[in-house]
Amino acid sequence: MARTNIAFENLRAEMARNNIAIKDMAEAAGVTRDTMSNKLSRKTPINLNEAFLIVTRCFPGSDIWVLFKELADDTQTSRA
Repeated sequence: MARTNIAFENLRAEMARNNIAIKDMAEAAGVTRDTMSNKLSRKTPINLNEAFLIVTRCFPGSDIWVLFKELADDTQTSRA
């Protein structure tokens, strides 16, 4: 079976578990819902400040590196 390419799989799973909508994360990060949707689909980048705001306001106690694993992976790849 083909695997879909879902950006930020861990974040999306936590969104579902905690009933957090894209709109909620957009408000936390201070951007529009459409902008947040683009960031979650990786059409536009999420900056570090936005990631911290999302984690602290929507997923307190969660590990930023787990939720945004793909960004950590990108950082490791670019350093290699």
